[in-house]
Amino acid sequence: MFGKTKGPIDTSLEGPTMDEFFGDEAAADHGVQIDRLRDRVKNVEGQINSQFTSLAAYAQIAHEQIELVRAESRAERERSESRVTQLIERERADRLVGLGQVPGVHPPSDEVESRLTALEDAIDTIKVGINDCLSRQKALADAITSLFEPRGVENNATATLPPPVNDGPIGGLAMHG
Repeated sequence: MFGKTKGPIDTSLEGPTMDEFFGDEAAADHGVQIDRLRDRVKNVEGQINSQFTSLAAYAQIAHEQIELVRAESRAERERSESRVTQLIERERADRLVGLGQVPGVHPPSDEVESRLTALEDAIDTIKVGINDCLSRQKALADAITSLFEPRGVENNATATLPPPVNDGPIGGLAMHG
């Protein structure tokens, strides 16, 4: 009764195979891997968007700071020019009064030549100061620009993009995915 079967088992019967019964496990693994990869790509996209937005904000702040420094420098230069002009006029008036001359009346020509020479020397000194101020502004602008240049880029490494050029507000710079 429990020992031997009465007839041979026919294995040629049509029926579901092992793979059909359990399903395609390799395809299921690939599907899971693709879902994981899709999630990772979405996370990386979110990080890139965040970094781009931060970089755009920093670039806008740097641009505003550069413009502020330029405006302050321009105002300082104008104040300096005005002050130098006032001092020259005051000194001229004091010398004319000290020599017994009335301001506006022309002194002898030798004195005019010496004063013109002194004035030209003073203007040359002012020009040197203004050129020094402009070179310092250029150095500051170059230093700020170098903050946004890629560093240590090797042949096989990817280079970063230059800072965005935008004269308007930074609100529309964020990437939406």
